[in-house]
Amino acid sequence: MATLRFVLLTVVFAATTLASAPADTPKTVVVPLAALNGSGESGTATLRAQGTRTLVTIELANGSSQKQPAHFHVGTCDKYQPRPLYPLKDIVNGASTTTLDVPIDKLVGGDLIVNVHKSYSDIATQAACGVSKT
Repeated sequence: MATLRFVLLTVVFAATTLASAPADTPKTVVVPLAALNGSGESGTATLRAQGTRTLVTIELANGSSQKQPAHFHVGTCDKYQPRPLYPLKDIVNGASTTTLDVPIDKLVGGDLIVNVHKSYSDIATQAACGVSKT
């Protein structure tokens, strides 16, 4: 009888533990992008974990038809290192999608920003920016 009780308790414990374990769902982080320098371009950068990679989707209202460079930089929107850490695909008409070979935790766990530049001819001017944090 004691053995049967032990087996039943073990089965109940295992079932409860498995049922309460977090689901292996992809992690998603939405980074708000604020318009800068009168650009009128604001929106989001959505980061979706894909194993050790991250899908980055940028959507901006009032986006330009010109190609706009976008990158992850180290720093803040006010003061960042000029050399991009992770380049993203150009934004055209307010949209861009890039898959980075970088885990999402690395993109949201430090001092990184998502920076959208006005254009290649005016790369020093920021059009939109947001802090990449969870």
